[in-house]
Amino acid sequence: MPLVDYGSSSDDDEHEIQEHNTATGLGGKIQTTSVISLASQQTGTKRQLEQMSEAEKGRKKVSLPPLPSTLTDLYKDRERPPDNPNRHQGRTRARAHVDGSWPVHVYVEVKLSHELFDIVSTLTKTARSLAPSTVSMLQSVESFKKKNDVTVEAESAEDATELHISLTRPIYLQELHLGRFASDIRDTFKCRKRFSVNFSGVQSFSNDDQTRSFLGLRVGAGHVQLESLVAEMDVITQRYSQPKFYPNPQFHASFAWALGGGVLNSEIVDLMSELDGELGHDLRHCSIGVKRVSWKIGQKTGSVELLVD
Repeated sequence: MPLVDYGSSSDDDEHEIQEHNTATGLGGKIQTTSVISLASQQTGTKRQLEQMSEAEKGRKKVSLPPLPSTLTDLYKDRERPPDNPNRHQGRTRARAHVDGSWPVHVYVEVKLSHELFDIVSTLTKTARSLAPSTVSMLQSVESFKKKNDVTVEAESAEDATELHISLTRPIYLQELHLGRFASDIRDTFKCRKRFSVNFSGVQSFSNDDQTRSFLGLRVGAGHVQLESLVAEMDVITQRYSQPKFYPNPQFHASFAWALGGGVLNSEIVDLMSELDGELGHDLRHCSIGVKRVSWKIGQKTGSVELLVD
C-alpha cells in the first residue's frame, strides 16, 4: 500500500472540509470555523505538553540530598575491603567474594599453657630453619607488643596464645541465615559436657585448594568426643546445603603455615620428630580443656558454653 502524502495546498484543505460538511449536513462556513478551532486547541495542548516536558526535565536535574550518617553508619560493618594478598602475607581468598554471602568457621579453642606454648615455639623455630617462609600462628603477648621481626597471623594479643581445632570445613551462608545458624549451634551444644584433649605428635596438612600447607598438633585423647561434636555439626550444616566435615577426620591444632601445598611436607615433620625424645613426653602430657564451641562469621565471633561435668 502506498504511503499517504499529506500536501499543503489550500485546495486539498477545502476538499476535506467539504467532504466533512457533506457527511454532517452542516454549512461550509460553520464547519470550517469548527475545524480551525479544533486545530487551535490541538496546538495549545501541544504547547502545554511541551511546557510540562520542560518542567519534568528541570525536576530531573535536581539532585537528591545525601542520606544522613545515622543511616549510612548502620552498614559500615558490612563493607568488605577488596582482596589484597599483600595485606595478608600472600594469602588469597579460597572463594571469590559474593555480596550477601559470609564465610563461617566453627571450632573449639585451644588455650595454650606456658608449657605447651614453649613446645610449639620450639617446633616453629625448627620448621622456620628448614623452610624460611614458615609463618607462625602464635607468639607470646610480650613479643606481640614489641612487634619483633617474627611474622605472625594473630590479630590481637589475646589471640596470640590461642589455637583452634576445626569442627567444620570452610562454609558460606547467606546473611538471612546467620542468626538462625548461631541459634542452631547454641541449641545443639548447650547441654553437652566439657572434656579434655591431648596431643600425640606433629603432622603436616594442606588446605582444600592446595594454596597453603600447615603444621599441626595431632589430637590423641579426646578424638571420640570431637567426632561426636562434628556429627552434630554435620546435621546443622546440611540444613543450609553446606558440606559435611572431612571423612575420617584427623583433628589437629595448626600452629604454622606456608604458601604452597607441599612446602611444609612430611620431610620437615620427620626432621622435627627427632625432637620427640626431648619434647614428645611433655607434649603428650599437656591436657587442654574444651569449655565451649565457638564460631566466626566474617570478623565477628560467638560461642556457647559447655556444661561443667
